Amino acid sequence: MNELKKIFSLCFLLLLVSCQSVQVNDSSHITEEEVVKALRENGVNLVEADFPQSVFGSKLRNVRPRTYELNEKPFLIFEFETEIEREKGTKEFAEKTATMELVSASTFEKRNILIFYVYQQDRNSDSVPFVKEIQETLDGISEG
Repeated sequence: MNELKKIFSLCFLLLLVSCQSVQVNDSSHITEEEVVKALRENGVNLVEADFPQSVFGSKLRNVRPRTYELNEKPFLIFEFETEIEREKGTKEFAEKTATMELVSASTFEKRNILIFYVYQQDRNSDSVPFVKEIQETLDGISEG
């Protein structure tokens, strides 16, 4: 009978431990503030701005983007909880816009961050301002 109590106690303890939510420190998480700071340090002068509602600024996975202006064009940063949520948000955007004729924009992704730079110029242009600097800045953000 004593063995049965030990087994029951052990099972109960395992149940309690497994029910607790464990906060894992995800060192790969990037904040929107970190991205903005890095971009500004690399000469990409973002200015906080409000833009009329557009498909680029709609909620994705219940995340609303922070809106900025770059070169007088919309620059939107989504900060998702995880990289998986960002991937799901990117997929949601693709589904929402599958039948739409969108203005020209660049999409950037880094871990849990999704960025839309809506530069609104010729899609075939080789001289979209700041695209190279944005990508280099994101590439330079160190891995967790």
